[in-house]
Amino acid sequence: MTRDLRIHNNLTRKKETFSPIDPGKVRFYSCGPTTYDFLHIGNARALVVGDLFNRVLRSFGFEVTFVRNYTDVDDKIIDRAKELGRDAIEHAAIFVKECETDMDSLGMLPATHTPKVSETMPEIIAMIQDIIANRKAYVVAGEVFFSVPSFPSYGRLSKKDIDSLQHGIRVEVDGRKQHPSDFVLWKPAKPGEPAWDSPWGKGRPGWHIECSAMAKKFLGKTLDLHHGGIDLMFPHHENEIAQSEAANDCPFCHNWAHNEFLNFGTEKMSKSLGNVIKIRDFVTKYGGQVLRHILLSVHYRARLEWTDEVLNRALDEVKRIHDFVLELNRMEAKGSYYGEEISSCREKMQEELANDFNSAGAMGHFFSFLRSVKAHRDELSSEALAEAHRVIRFVEDSLGLVALNPSKVLDELKRHEQDTSSTGVDSEWIERLIAERRVAKETKNWARADEIRKEIASKNVVLKDNPDGSTSWSVSS
Repeated sequence: MTRDLRIHNNLTRKKETFSPIDPGKVRFYSCGPTTYDFLHIGNARALVVGDLFNRVLRSFGFEVTFVRNYTDVDDKIIDRAKELGRDAIEHAAIFVKECETDMDSLGMLPATHTPKVSETMPEIIAMIQDIIANRKAYVVAGEVFFSVPSFPSYGRLSKKDIDSLQHGIRVEVDGRKQHPSDFVLWKPAKPGEPAWDSPWGKGRPGWHIECSAMAKKFLGKTLDLHHGGIDLMFPHHENEIAQSEAANDCPFCHNWAHNEFLNFGTEKMSKSLGNVIKIRDFVTKYGGQVLRHILLSVHYRARLEWTDEVLNRALDEVKRIHDFVLELNRMEAKGSYYGEEISSCREKMQEELANDFNSAGAMGHFFSFLRSVKAHRDELSSEALAEAHRVIRFVEDSLGLVALNPSKVLDELKRHEQDTSSTGVDSEWIERLIAERRVAKETKNWARADEIRKEIASKNVVLKDNPDGSTSWSVSS
């Protein structure tokens, strides 16, 4: 039996009752990462929010088909691969694996399907052909453009008046376009870049068409829910709607949900500002459970302000949760207490999560529950104790805020609390650089690999590359 759920639908800018096309089944698509480099914690917010949606829907009894893609054909990937002197598809494949490592460290459930652009080329080409056949696209010298004026409802998601856009600032100017807002569906091949055969010559897809084709391949022509970061609403999601509906002649998606930015102070997280923290670096120091906790501590549609206070509170709360889980496993029923904070916790958390995936509200009820159980640990009834275990399982399933191995989480926190080792060397720092050096070598970035070795050597640490591919280290005397 599924539970009623209300979602803020950005298509209508209203909170609406969620009604999937097929009762009890959800077709859900979330835009995944572009695999050109290590993911940063801004990427992590979108990934964890998508995982939250998937978990909550499943915990409410829905059968979810969850698709999260990898963009492994992209200008950024090609440029980075050229810098490193390697094949672009091979470079992307390396970072698909690195992305998977980061997702696992954040306690994310696997998606039902994780398609790659490079493996979806027949579907992409077929969709472009349908758009051309429906007179919503045109070909110029082997390049295919979507005709925005041919799609009158363009802009209904982002609420933008296309004619008022400053072309050349927000929309790229191209003399081959019939209208400045037209966008690329297929681009001709350039020397040294990955390319595929098509009816318009060798080339590769534009960015936007990729998600439309991957969504259709695994979810059909119409989706129940589509998610991504707020920065993707325009033009990416707007273009997804236009090209999908132009190809399929039916609605593309009924519900659109976007997570807000992660901010450092008053600045949003961006590589150009130099305030980027890689997921791998954060997890190495604090553990993935802490990062997940931070990302779910505010509502997904609210901006997340990253501060030392936020980090320290998360460290404390993650420790409290997992200490409690271990303690709960040792508790015995000794009395008759079954207070409201315990008996109603699950229901209250479900109400919050049913209200537009309000993870912050659900966490508030969870901590009230923790306090009540601890305060009455010596007088709990058997019913209270059984319900306490059910609450923990619900938090584990719906939010992922309880790790499957609490002791491991607590060990990670303990390592963070400890000072540097007796040798005076920060072992976490060394292990992080060793991991970065391994990837630099895999991507043939020999210059960076040498820089890392010299940086570590400056601390009187000697690296040894072992035959099995691992690297060990020791402090020189």
